[in-house]
Order: sequence, then C-alpha cells, then structure tokens
Amino acid sequence: MGNIFDFLLVNPMTNALMLLYGALGNSYVLAIVALTLIIRLLTLPLTLRQQISAMKMSALQPQIKALQEKYKNDPQTLSQEMRKLGFNPLSGCLPLLIQFPILIAMYQAIIRTLAVTPLSLVELGSHTYSFLPGIASLVPINSTFLGIFDLGTPDRFFIIPILVVVTTYFANKLMTPPTTDPTMRQTNQMMQLMMPMMFGFFMLSTPVGLGIYWIVSNVAGVLQYYITKPALDRARAMHALPAVATADAQTAPGAAAPAKPLFEPPKAKVKVKAIGTVNRSAAVKKKGQPPRTGSPRS
Repeated sequence: MGNIFDFLLVNPMTNALMLLYGALGNSYVLAIVALTLIIRLLTLPLTLRQQISAMKMSALQPQIKALQEKYKNDPQTLSQEMRKLGFNPLSGCLPLLIQFPILIAMYQAIIRTLAVTPLSLVELGSHTYSFLPGIASLVPINSTFLGIFDLGTPDRFFIIPILVVVTTYFANKLMTPPTTDPTMRQTNQMMQLMMPMMFGFFMLSTPVGLGIYWIVSNVAGVLQYYITKPALDRARAMHALPAVATADAQTAPGAAAPAKPLFEPPKAKVKVKAIGTVNRSAAVKKKGQPPRTGSPRS
C-alpha cells in the first residue's frame, strides 16, 4: 500500500518540488507556493462540485426534516425518499478526503527533498526520476527562509501554526454554505472552531514548509471562492427555488399552508361606507332635524 501511495502522490510531489526549486532560482518557498497553486487548479473541478453539492444539501434541509419526521419508523423508505431528493451524506466530506492524502504526501515530499536526516538524503535518490536532467545537482536544497526559519523543522516561534489557525478559520467560515437547520448550523459552527485548532496543533510538530503549503492553500481557496462566486450564486439561486408541491409533500408534517385566494371582497371599503352613513345620521339628529327618508309615491 505504501509503494502505491509513493508511486501515485509522494514521488510526483518530490520530483515536482525539486524541478520547481531549480526553475524558480533555488527558492524552496516559491517552489512550495507554485506546487500549491498547481494542486489547487487540478482539484478545482472537485472543489466546485463539492461547494454546489453542499449548497443543495443546505437548501434541501426543510424537505429532509419533513421526510425524517414522516418516515421515522421506516428507515428503508426514508433512505429511498432521501435518495430521490439527491441527498448525499458524503458530499461535505469530499474536501477532507482529497486534502488529507495530499497533505500527508506533501509532508513526506518536504522531508525527502530537504533531507533533514542523513537517512532521508540517502533515500532521496530512490524517489527521484532518473530521466529528469540535472535533478541530482540540486541537492542539497537550501532550507532557510527569511533567515529565521528552517523549512524542514518545526517553527520554534509559533508564527506558522498561528497563521495556519487564522487562515483555516476564515477559509472554512467563508466557504461553509448558510443553513436554516439549527442542528446543521450548530455542527458547522463547531467544525469551524475545531478544524483550525486541530490543524494548528498538527503544525506544532511538522516542518515549516508544510505550514507554508497549508497557508497558501487557504489563501488560494479564498481567492478561488471570490473568482467562482458568480457560478456559486447561480447554483444557490437555482437550488433555493421552492419545490413543486406533490401529494406526499402536502400531507407531510410541516408542509406549507395553502396560498390565499387571489381575490377577496373589499371589506375595508364596505366598512368605511357603513361608518360614513352612521356619521351622517348622527349629524342630522344633532341639529334637531329628522333624518331624511324616502316618501312613498302617491
């Protein structure tokens, strides 16, 4: 399993980092930034699909809640009805399913290319592609950043972990779709707090280079959100339209009340007319004159 993971992710990232390092003036930070942007572009279709799916799930929450109440004693029918709506419980997990393998592969690629230990320096040759010209001449790689950071070791100043927490929080808060369901809203708020703290704690013991990757990935995700916001707004408007009423929807608990008739008698005008008649009769009595009544024809 490890050899397959190396073949599919770790080795390509290792060689890509070394090629970008040589192409960008032997700057390892620029190599990390460039590789992060490439990964973001490659995963852009999946990210957009997940965000649209999350908006759809948020818009379907009232219907899902009604179905859960109606079929609470029939799980099989409930599952069938929710599939008809297009409900997918794994849609919100897609970014994590994609990001965690990439994060682990990036961690191993940084450890290998920076050769922070003698063993990793020896192993680096077995993970590079022999058909790439001049890649062996790039070793050893300069791991110093801003004169105070060693990209292959944890940050002793805690600056990178703090930036990871802040950027992860704002990226998650921005890209989490709004919901009207109180339970889902509470879950989203808890995840928006727990995820940044978890990644920040993780970065306390990982190389600075991996933290830079995660910070750049968060910033790129925010920029990507604003660039693709028109498409997301169209998807939100489309999924926010009320569903066509059916017999099941009308009988389901929590179904909307029937609409009011388009025409009602002008009650207000009749009331005003009656009040006006009473006022005229009272005015005539006040002057001491009998009220005018129609006389019968002779």
